[in-house]
Amino acid sequence: MYKIFTLLIYCLFFPLPCFSQNLYSASGTASYYANIFDGRKTACGEIFSNKKMTAAHPTLPFGTLVKVTNSKNNKTVVVRINDRGPYAKSRIIDLSRAAADSLGMIHSGWARVKIEEIQPPIIEVETPILADAGIFRFPEDWLGKWKGMLNIYSSRGLEKQIPIQLEIIVTDSPNRYQWTIIYDSIPRNYELVLRDSAKSSYSLNEHNGIDIASSVTGNRLISRFSLSGNLIESEYHLISYDEMIFEISTGNDSRSWTTGNVVSENHDIPEVHVFDVSQVQYARLERVNK
Repeated sequence: MYKIFTLLIYCLFFPLPCFSQNLYSASGTASYYANIFDGRKTACGEIFSNKKMTAAHPTLPFGTLVKVTNSKNNKTVVVRINDRGPYAKSRIIDLSRAAADSLGMIHSGWARVKIEEIQPPIIEVETPILADAGIFRFPEDWLGKWKGMLNIYSSRGLEKQIPIQLEIIVTDSPNRYQWTIIYDSIPRNYELVLRDSAKSSYSLNEHNGIDIASSVTGNRLISRFSLSGNLIESEYHLISYDEMIFEISTGNDSRSWTTGNVVSENHDIPEVHVFDVSQVQYARLERVNK
């Protein structure tokens, strides 16, 4: 029997704003920018303007909002951190002139202040679902018999070709379908089961204790899992009513190396685990018309 394993390689890089769970708070002396800094580039890359409500802080992430309170007159202002500084040990924050004016500290040139980080509110926005004329119904438009040639590739190139067939049939049970893959002449029988219609969540049940979670998105049925030391990704892609792509990939689930995990003045790079791919299997299937 041919054993087909697939490797999931999933490396996702998203620079996300980071707000600490324990919000920052400190007291000390504040100063403000001189006019000569207008138009200069800040440490985060923005052009500085003394008319904007911004500030420099030695360590807080860029984009952090802080409330600054003048301890003498209780005036407050909210500013956004977009620069590094102050570099004098006696100061804890440098304010734009507009922010300093709001605190009533222009004449003195400095003030004792309290700084409190503000957690921005989480705003939930409902994302509209766009109409897509190219979306097929699953599994209704997938039903039937399919056949093609499975090409197995390694780093050396094409290693083997195997005839492959796929048959998807309605069963007597609601939301359950017979899903049979035949490699050469060897069948592997699964049952496609609807698990959550709202999330387009299914599973491929082998009825031997193995039940693989699968998701439908963009005319694709995708499964991701780990098996016997291999990371696995399997994808069926219906590209037309008469044509489907079947693709899987294989590799060891032990990471090849770790990269990232860099902390700099401007931003933090997350740690990234990198995995190898040792084998890719690809088939273009055509619908068999009765």
